[in-house]
Amino acid sequence: MGAPKTGNVRNVVLVGQGGVGKTSLAEAMLHLSGKTARLGGHDGTKPTLDYDPEEVKRAFSISTTIAPIDWKGARINVLDAPCYPDFIGDAFAAMSVCETALFVVDAEAGPQPTTVKLWYAAEDLRLARAVFVNRLSRSEASFATTMDLLQERFGTRLGAVTLPWGEGEDFDGIIDLVRMKARHCNGTEAVESEIPEEYRAQAEEAHDHLCELVAEADDELMMKYLDGEELTKGEIKAALRKATISNEIVPVVCGSSYKNRGVQKLLDAIVDYMPAPTDVAAIKGTNPETGEEEDRTSSDDQPFSALAFKIMTDPYVGKLCFFRVYSGTVEAGTTVYNSVKDQDERIGRILQMHANNRKDIDICYAGDIAAAVGLKNTTTGDTPVS
Repeated sequence: MGAPKTGNVRNVVLVGQGGVGKTSLAEAMLHLSGKTARLGGHDGTKPTLDYDPEEVKRAFSISTTIAPIDWKGARINVLDAPCYPDFIGDAFAAMSVCETALFVVDAEAGPQPTTVKLWYAAEDLRLARAVFVNRLSRSEASFATTMDLLQERFGTRLGAVTLPWGEGEDFDGIIDLVRMKARHCNGTEAVESEIPEEYRAQAEEAHDHLCELVAEADDELMMKYLDGEELTKGEIKAALRKATISNEIVPVVCGSSYKNRGVQKLLDAIVDYMPAPTDVAAIKGTNPETGEEEDRTSSDDQPFSALAFKIMTDPYVGKLCFFRVYSGTVEAGTTVYNSVKDQDERIGRILQMHANNRKDIDICYAGDIAAAVGLKNTTTGDTPVS
């Protein structure tokens, strides 16, 4: 896939309590999208994203890794952030350059203290939020209990978009509450079918609750809902996207990253409901020459502005500066102005990162995330501009 249009970009950071399966979820997303030939980190295989020897040794993430995924015409930049207390600073930095925080929650343990802390940080940053209830194949997993705990801690605006088809050893797939279809595992393939009769009443009740949530966020749909008319699939999707972007609703999807079930619906939900850079307010900054505040919208036609959010050293290319482009475009070989350090610096190369793999690109567009080689004096929090 070539360079994405800004409206087709989704910048999503995976956050939540350490050890709930964020990296395994990212691995499943990569595998399902065709980015990797195997499901990394499962059955003794080496993870794609936790590539550092210390991460392999500890069996958890200690640094944010980036994985661009192409899905249904969109570019999803997945940032897998470490959330153990000693390394949580990387998670806050990653959240600052994304429009969406995807919270991964264990279906046995529910939302834990670090999840709560990160939730309020996402709220302060005004990020759109979504929840993936993971590990439904575990013996003590309960989607209903987890939903109750989520609503108890974070409010009743959380709405299930999918339901599990069974739990524990019987977890066999998911039920799509927008399309009112089931998707279950048949051997190695996922097959779409009608909702089984034993789950029909539960699905209809959850579907009605979802319709009620989206109707409350849209006056026209509310009138239609109160008149007893059925909301169409298109109306639900459009209203859900609008309400998610405005932080009126938090979509909740479910599955098992280890079993690779429910992950397709998660990717669909990210594309369908999560904001693109063009859906959020313009970034504000101070013009270093005039001292006046200016707005820059996420458009290729605007002057270039970016934020450096991570610095690391690569043994092959040297210092890497990870940056998010908020407006304009930047080409390899361009000289940019570091407004924090008050000096010019030249971007020698621009790399699209996939964990520790890199690909040279000639230009980076508004809304995208990449890494630069050559910015010797730029540090985390600096703002390269033109």
